[in-house]
Amino acid sequence: MSLKASSRSGFAEAFTISHFLGQDYADPPPYPFAVTLVGRQVESVRSTNGPAVLPDQDMKQALVDPPDVLMIPGGGGTWPLLDDKGDPAGVAALLDWIRQMDGKVKLMTSVCTGAAVLARAGLLNGLPAATNHGAFAWVTQQGSKVLWDSVSRWIDAGRYVTWAGVSAGTDLGFYLVSRLAGRAVAENAAKAAEYDWHRDPQAPIFYPPHAEA
Repeated sequence: MSLKASSRSGFAEAFTISHFLGQDYADPPPYPFAVTLVGRQVESVRSTNGPAVLPDQDMKQALVDPPDVLMIPGGGGTWPLLDDKGDPAGVAALLDWIRQMDGKVKLMTSVCTGAAVLARAGLLNGLPAATNHGAFAWVTQQGSKVLWDSVSRWIDAGRYVTWAGVSAGTDLGFYLVSRLAGRAVAENAAKAAEYDWHRDPQAPIFYPPHAEA
């Protein structure tokens, strides 16, 4: 199964570390999933947090060779992506591409504020959706017809799956591995990653008391 992902690597890692049952971590391919990075152009892209990545495909190539699953990233870059005053033509082109890809992929997902892109494209109208809790007020303005959830760490609405902050993306990555390849594959992958997988999207994460810093 093929996926297109972004620099939110926690989500992608859940797929890249997954193996078929009976395979060991170091075994060669084939694997259940192949992850591909898509950019506007095939040139280095720097994330707002610093690391740079090189896309495998540009957006036109992705239309010709669509994945099974498309993940829309979030983060600080979402605001300029949807800035109608700063780049109206760019916003229109992005939303048009999202709608075209929606007709080609089996599963459309978003991490963090990436839900704002799906909402602006009209794909989440009438559906429950989650987004980064810290940016909830801004994201919800991008889709007044979306049934926004301010509690859940992720929402599975069938063909559309959205989730909240960064760590929730990793949790959902393993959830989607379970949905697409089976619970046993997902459990083995989480163990191989030595990851404390939070399997219940309704269960809050508790942080120890700490001083303001």
